[in-house]
Amino acid sequence: MISPDKIIGPAKPIITENVNMGDFIKFKNKFNNWIHSSVQPVVGLPKKYFITSGLTDAFNQTYALYNKIGIFDGEYGYHLLAMKDRVTTDLSQADIIIISHPFSGNGMSSHDKIKIADTYNKPIFIDCAFFGICRNINFDFTMYKNIHSVGFSLSKTFGSGLHRVGLLYTIDTYPVIVYEKAMYPFVAGAEHHYKLIDTLSPDAMVEKYGDIQKTICKELNIIPSDTILFGLDTSVEYSKFKRGETNRLCISNLIASYKDV
Repeated sequence: MISPDKIIGPAKPIITENVNMGDFIKFKNKFNNWIHSSVQPVVGLPKKYFITSGLTDAFNQTYALYNKIGIFDGEYGYHLLAMKDRVTTDLSQADIIIISHPFSGNGMSSHDKIKIADTYNKPIFIDCAFFGICRNINFDFTMYKNIHSVGFSLSKTFGSGLHRVGLLYTIDTYPVIVYEKAMYPFVAGAEHHYKLIDTLSPDAMVEKYGDIQKTICKELNIIPSDTILFGLDTSVEYSKFKRGETNRLCISNLIASYKDV
C-alpha cells in the first residue's frame, strides 16, 4: 500500500537534474568579488545580489515591476524595441529611470545623467553592461539616494552573450528573488562561466586592447571612448551612427582584426 506520507505539496519532477547548488553559490559570490577586484573601485551597491540571465533578463523583470520606463536620449535601444509604448524621455512621467553607466550612447561616464535623475526622487536602475571593457569610470554610487538596482554582465568581457549571465544588486522585490528562494535559480549561464571568470580580470580587456583602440581612433581621426569598443565623432561623415548628441562608431571588428593583436 502506498503511504500518504510520500505525498508532497509543491510539484516536483520525477527526474531531477544533477546540479551542484554549492558550485552555483560559490560562483555567485565569485562574481561579486570579481566586480570589486577592478582598479575602478565599485562602491555604493545594494547589499543583496542575484544571478540573472544577463542584463536583458534584469531589464525584462524591471518592465514587470514598473510601468513607465524613463531613459535619456541615446540610451540602449533594447528598451524602445521591447517596450516602445512604455518608454519616455520625459523623466517626470517615469516610474523608474534606467541609465547605462558607461552610457550606451558614447561609452563615457553617466554621472551627469545620474545626478539629474536623482533629483526626480524616482527609483533608478544603473546598467553597467560595459563594466569590464572600460577605463577611467567612477563606479561610486554612494552620493545618490534613489538607486534601487545596479546590474552587471560578463557578456562583453568574455564574449559570452549567448550564454549570458548577470549579477543584479537590488533593494526591490524582483522575480529573481522569488525563484532563488524557491531553489529554482538560473544556473545554465552561470555554469558556463564557473572557470571562465578566473581567466580574465575586469581590467584585462582594456590592458590588452586599450592602446589598439587609441591607434585605430587616431587613424580614423575620431575620439577614443572610455569604453574600448567605441570611437566618437561629431562630423557629418559619420552621422548615420548618431546616438543622442554623438556619433558612436563601434570599432570592435577593427580591434579584433588589428595586425598586432
